[in-house]
Amino acid sequence: MLVCVYWGAPPAEALHDRVPWVEKAIARYGAIGVLVVVPPEASGHLPDRAFREESRAQADRFRDAIRFSASVIEGDDVQHALIRTFLRGLAVVAARGMEVRFFRSVHDGAAWASERAAALGGPSPRSLVQAVEALRAQGPGR
Repeated sequence: MLVCVYWGAPPAEALHDRVPWVEKAIARYGAIGVLVVVPPEASGHLPDRAFREESRAQADRFRDAIRFSASVIEGDDVQHALIRTFLRGLAVVAARGMEVRFFRSVHDGAAWASERAAALGGPSPRSLVQAVEALRAQGPGR
């Protein structure tokens, strides 16, 4: 499992930086899942065009190896609900052959991701939540 926390609209470089991790995990495990968390205090902006294009290119590149993606857009207000709804719509339109789901809490996203990762020998929901908390403790820019 690749676990990422973005404290705002991530730049395309964030995707470039994770390629070695993705390649290493795929080489070791054969397939992976992704858990992305955007905290509620994030800027509220959607990723820019360069990020979306790089994300699309990586989805195509790793199509057979990334089995699922759980994205957690934390927040209970209307803005966060609308962002989750918008991203769900994009995921349906872009349908890349992998399961993609959006959640409002880390616990819900971790539970769903863990169910899918179980077939790959993946981590428990608790382990995923702990990984997110460890990343949060490091703060932005790490």
